[in-house]
Amino acid sequence: TEPAGVPQGSYQFDLFAALLCLLIAFLLSRGIRSAARFETTVVAVKIAVVLIVILVGVFYIDTGNYSPFAPAGFGGAMTGAATVFFAVFGYDAMSTAAEESKDAQRHMPKAIVYSLVISMVLYVLACLVLTGMQSYTEINPTSGFSTAFASVGLSGLASVIAVGAIVGILTVMFTFMLGVTRVWFSMSRDGLLPRWFAKTHPQRRVPTRVTWIAGVASAIIAGLLPIGEAAELTNIGILLAFVVVCVAVVVLRYRRPDLPRTFRLPGMPVVPAIGVIFSIWLITFLQPITWLRFAAWFVLGLIIYFAYSRRKSLLARRSTTE
Repeated sequence: TEPAGVPQGSYQFDLFAALLCLLIAFLLSRGIRSAARFETTVVAVKIAVVLIVILVGVFYIDTGNYSPFAPAGFGGAMTGAATVFFAVFGYDAMSTAAEESKDAQRHMPKAIVYSLVISMVLYVLACLVLTGMQSYTEINPTSGFSTAFASVGLSGLASVIAVGAIVGILTVMFTFMLGVTRVWFSMSRDGLLPRWFAKTHPQRRVPTRVTWIAGVASAIIAGLLPIGEAAELTNIGILLAFVVVCVAVVVLRYRRPDLPRTFRLPGMPVVPAIGVIFSIWLITFLQPITWLRFAAWFVLGLIIYFAYSRRKSLLARRSTTE
């Protein structure tokens, strides 16, 4: 269906979303230290806003709104989890910046676990406050928290929360783009993709080429695709990447036990198996059109791999020689 006020057959372009993507690309191109300072500041603001939502909103909870507690059932909850999975993605993206971190072997595992726990607690508490303040049938899908606070007479605080929501989006975009550019850089450095992409800035030491390519591509996607479709396409890629990583950990542990391992995984192979099962399970709740879009991208990736990457990979050639 066409959005209200848009002529039949025309297209909308979300200029604000596109500009945010270009802003994040600019920040990442300035160097990892400058980008990290920005991310730290923005995350602090976001956490402060979430705490305000929880501490103030708890006094406006109507317990009657919790009945029914799961109106769409367990399947609806899983569909929601598969749709908004991108919102909690980011803890593993920290691992892509391990080369740019100090004492990553010591601090990286703790940072990932701590971020998971803190995010889970804040998400659950914030959702309980929102669904307690308003019935699930009245929640505004585009501005849920700010609308809920405005409905109880806190319009000023609702405006602050709306700004906080935009700030929160910036942190997610930052993490996503940091992860994709560092993975792209590593693949190019190995030869899986042309080494032209692995060129770094002589002073800032960051892969500016892939950063700007990812920024422009993200701006186009964000400007043209509805957030729901973009989120599902992102989620299926992330979840299947988790499956590949979990399987690769098990395969390498048994086929290449001699490889040096900076990080140790407890509970082998149970933990990777659980990761595979839960990732595939969430994928099954995504829309069929998402599967078709991902299949097209996957086929394109296979063509690039077998036509170029497999022959050019330095790591693969080194392994063959050994």
